[in-house]
Amino acid sequence: MLNEMTRIRAVVPVLLIGLLLIPVVVHAQVNRRLALDYLNRGTSEMDAGNLNAALAHFERAIELDPGYGASYFSRGLVRKRLLDLDGAISDFTRSIKLKPIAEAYLNRGATLKDQGDPDAAIADYNKAIEMKPDYADAFYNLGIARDHKGDLDGAIRDFTRAIELNPTHARALVGRGFSHMKKGDVDRALADYSKGIELNPLGFNGFYNRAFARKSKGDLEGAIADLNKAIEINREYVDAWHERALLRGARGDLDGSLADYGKVIELDPRHARAYANRGMVLLLRRQDAEAQKDFTTAIELDRSLKSTLEKSVEQIINTRPQRSLTRSP
Repeated sequence: MLNEMTRIRAVVPVLLIGLLLIPVVVHAQVNRRLALDYLNRGTSEMDAGNLNAALAHFERAIELDPGYGASYFSRGLVRKRLLDLDGAISDFTRSIKLKPIAEAYLNRGATLKDQGDPDAAIADYNKAIEMKPDYADAFYNLGIARDHKGDLDGAIRDFTRAIELNPTHARALVGRGFSHMKKGDVDRALADYSKGIELNPLGFNGFYNRAFARKSKGDLEGAIADLNKAIEINREYVDAWHERALLRGARGDLDGSLADYGKVIELDPRHARAYANRGMVLLLRRQDAEAQKDFTTAIELDRSLKSTLEKSVEQIINTRPQRSLTRSP
């Protein structure tokens, strides 16, 4: 009888501890379900482009369940898009500690590259590939980082592997084309750009980069056509307008060139070279007073242009046809 009572007394504390733990477990389960709900809401807002609303939902998910890695990963994606790079890296790192996934390494690597640390980025991309050997996007990002470091052969190799894993990877084709172009292999660059454009007709980089390849082959008309398409896709990209202005001027379309330089200056009022180049076109049109205003502005914005500008102005004035002093009968 005594032994039986001793056994009952020993069991009672265990049962009590178990009963005390039940509310804690239930509370944790409820919080995880609520966190998932906020995570889903945040994902919907992020997909819709409502980044601040998404950020608020992900932060609430983290408050409810600080041990759930997916919430940190998702907040990291938003912070990266909001250009809070330190915050994004912190979130991706926390996500990796809680539950390592290839996507977290990939995105942390991309953020590190944006911060100017390609070596750390490459380490993360390799870790992503180690976890997921068929990860085409990781090979693509690895190619970008290698290109940035000047390892063009390594970049081409990584882009090629990305294309092998995903033959429809338009960005990898454009990336490989860019590396080929930097190596001076214009024909291969053109082939890759064209295939990338075929796969993604709305991709800005394919058209923009192919314009330079066509220009290097002397195909100014084709280059202008590509810049037309690039500008149609992204009307805010200043360099596309500036390059088209240069090419239009080279082909003798001075009106079109002036219009494009005007757009460059509208988008970036401190674009010194746009003022300098527009001044040249105005000088060719004999609008000397307007040209001088642009030259003055260009030099005020960038004094390093002064010497080159003076030589170019002198050359244009000396070579342009002189006005006739007599009228034809």
